[in-house]
Amino acid sequence: MIPQRPSHPLAELVRIESDPAYRALFCAELDAAIRDRFANRAAVLAQVQAAADRLRELVPHGGPGPST
Repeated sequence: MIPQRPSHPLAELVRIESDPAYRALFCAELDAAIRDRFANRAAVLAQVQAAADRLRELVPHGGPGPST
């Protein structure tokens, strides 16, 4: 759904507040966008953790080197 550009800056907010069907649609689309963002974030986090694990495997443990 591509909304038309409102002529007044708050026109969309007024429509969301005054039209129950439009509010339900808006909230459903917002919920879906939030779920997608969280799913993408979780996928990226998993990729970063996997890359970190691979890097840790490349670093020798117990050998000489700087102490932590």
